[in-house]
Amino acid sequence: MPVRRARLERLGCLLAILAASAGTVRAQSLEEASAAALETSFVLRAERARQDGAEERLRGAIDAFMPTVAFTADRPLRSRITYSPDAAPPVVGLDATPRRAPTVVGLSASLPLFDGFRRWNGYQSARVLAESGRLLLIGRRQQVLLDTAIAYIAVLRDTRILAAREAQLTAIQRIAGFTEKQFELNDATRTDVALARSRVQEAEALRVRAQADLTASRLDFTRLTRLAPERMPPPRLPDGLPRSADAFAELVRKANPDIAASQLEAEAAGYQAKAALSDLLPKVNLQFSKVAQIGYSPVLDRITDTTTRVVATVPIYEPGTLPRIGEASALARQRGYEAQDRELATLTSARIAFARRQATAEQYTQLVARIRDLRETMRGFGIERAAGFRTVLDELNIRGELANAEVAAEIVLNERDGQSLQLAAAAALLDAAPGGPPARRFESVAPPPPPHLRRSLAAVPPEAPALRGSGAPAARALPAPVLRVSRAEGESR
Repeated sequence: MPVRRARLERLGCLLAILAASAGTVRAQSLEEASAAALETSFVLRAERARQDGAEERLRGAIDAFMPTVAFTADRPLRSRITYSPDAAPPVVGLDATPRRAPTVVGLSASLPLFDGFRRWNGYQSARVLAESGRLLLIGRRQQVLLDTAIAYIAVLRDTRILAAREAQLTAIQRIAGFTEKQFELNDATRTDVALARSRVQEAEALRVRAQADLTASRLDFTRLTRLAPERMPPPRLPDGLPRSADAFAELVRKANPDIAASQLEAEAAGYQAKAALSDLLPKVNLQFSKVAQIGYSPVLDRITDTTTRVVATVPIYEPGTLPRIGEASALARQRGYEAQDRELATLTSARIAFARRQATAEQYTQLVARIRDLRETMRGFGIERAAGFRTVLDELNIRGELANAEVAAEIVLNERDGQSLQLAAAAALLDAAPGGPPARRFESVAPPPPPHLRRSLAAVPPEAPALRGSGAPAARALPAPVLRVSRAEGESR
């Protein structure tokens, strides 16, 4: 019984440990990180506050079409009116001569009937600027998602680089230990031992540097998401990208929020220039007033004036009018040229990014092939080293070359994924999609098998965007070439 009770207690402790560990090692996907970044980003909050101001400005432009209503109350605290020659009050009769300032109470309303289309052009400018602000908010949201995704894959990159550096350090320590044993047997020289120890120190320095880079990446990820990076599976990248640079540039022209926002800002400046022309046009106002003067004179206690009038003003000359109109017109032309330059620069950057993405994909393919060849070399190197055909220096060099190749592949892989995310952000394709459909853009996938580092980004037409592995047979059946980043992907297809 005591043995059975002890076994049950150990089984209960084991189950408790497993349950606790299962609750703490939950995977943290890019979708969750993106949603947290959107929720906690101060940059996005500031952009929303700016947009709230633009919406209030639009409501103010609409209110400008309403009449202006004012209530006036004027009560003198001390007043005495004198006349010269003195107008003494009559002895017989009524005195209607005011002897002090009366109390004035009135209500006035003014409605502009025509103001040279100033209010209309002001409303159009505020409406267009509000729409431009909404697009800028979308662009800022894309930037927050892009920064979060890049920080996410940077943590994955530095984690793999640290693992490669630790494996390199372990292998070189094993080589150094074997060399010291050979030195004890007079099968190696002091130079070999010193060289092996120096390589151990170099590998340790590289490992410390990789650890520091990982710490920096984790801190940057925490800054963006307010979350500590836990188990982070490789993300699924957006795949709704065209296959050619021209098609991608056309997609950016239609979907990039910054291009549309700059065009709307130029249009708003044009409306403001038209509003400035109202200074040269006549203005017509409808005015209504009802004013009561209380205590006007000893006889007349109240005088009420109710008036409705139409007031027309024709400007003849006002200093500074023409320069203000010229300044507004020049500003409109400036905004137009800036919008054209923004569009040209954005489309050129899109073409350059697309070309670099293809070049990086090809570079990663070559690096993967190089790593595969180095690993094959390592298998034959062990036999040659045991037979005495290779020295300690050769073994240290091949081990360092393999580690450097793996680190370089991880860096290029991260660069390729970052460029893919930048292309998607330029076309406004990034989305956290919290609680969205299964075909959401950010969906975690299981880590790939060891021979394959990660699957590549396959471009599909913009009319039918799909994710890798999302079950889009039409996209896979197209004979057009795709963006490949590894040979393994071509074999899997």
